[in-house]
Amino acid sequence: MKLALAPLLVALAWPAAAPATTLLRLDGIGPLKRGMSRTAALETGWLTDRRNGCELAGPPIPIVYLLRGRKAPDRLRGTAEFRDGRLRTFAISGGAHTATGVIVGRTKITDMVARYRRAGYTASARFDRTFQQTFVRVTRGGRSVIEGAGAKNVVTVLGVPSLPVCE
Repeated sequence: MKLALAPLLVALAWPAAAPATTLLRLDGIGPLKRGMSRTAALETGWLTDRRNGCELAGPPIPIVYLLRGRKAPDRLRGTAEFRDGRLRTFAISGGAHTATGVIVGRTKITDMVARYRRAGYTASARFDRTFQQTFVRVTRGGRSVIEGAGAKNVVTVLGVPSLPVCE
């Protein structure tokens, strides 16, 4: 009887696996790296659905792709923005985590600030009445390395190195 219960007890005690997410680095995600050419980025198979970015950011107007190409992870949601033929910015709204453990849709904004501060970065958060969101800015050496935004104290989007906003 004890032997029959052992596998069941092990199965019940084993922690449930977290949903698979992709690592968002400060220089990119998966095979995509900031600064790479648009041609090289397209060859990764991670990009699809080309469209124009914010018209107020040009000229030239940025080019934006969804991170939903045939080789991109199924759960990944976001965009990659190109300016002057080079990959400049990522905006991730799902299916990703950072090396500090920030998970889009699950991490509290206050925890994001604390995690990056513990990792040696300067991090701050502020509520913006216009957008009705709290924005997090993480810097190193005075330069933005990652930003986050969310409502109700949960990070809903991450931007590397910054969040693309069209005003």
